[in-house]
Amino acid sequence: MAKVLLIEDDDSSRDYILQILRLDEHETVRAADGRQGLALMRQSRPDLVICDVIMPHLGGYAVLETMRADTQLSGVPVLLFSGAMTQAGREIGMQRGATEILAKPFSVEQMRGAVRRCLGQDGA
Repeated sequence: MAKVLLIEDDDSSRDYILQILRLDEHETVRAADGRQGLALMRQSRPDLVICDVIMPHLGGYAVLETMRADTQLSGVPVLLFSGAMTQAGREIGMQRGATEILAKPFSVEQMRGAVRRCLGQDGA
């Protein structure tokens, strides 16, 4: 079981992902935007951050850049997702240090597989 921080501004998407994370009994911490997410990750020290790209206040790419520049957060894997993910968006995410990227809509198994890969559990 891992501690996962989910940063998502949409309630229904957040609930869907939380249900998926509960299937593998992950401990979850939730944030509604990037600013709140960064504050929570400094407090909760998650094993994985799952973050939407398009959000108010501070989007996923900015969260990722901030994390990679912070020595205490730089090693935390990040799974980015978006309903507007393009090939250019994938490249931006990977250049900025994303561990995995998913396009919405994604299936339960796609999310579970991405989480396992991010946590180094892909053989499990």
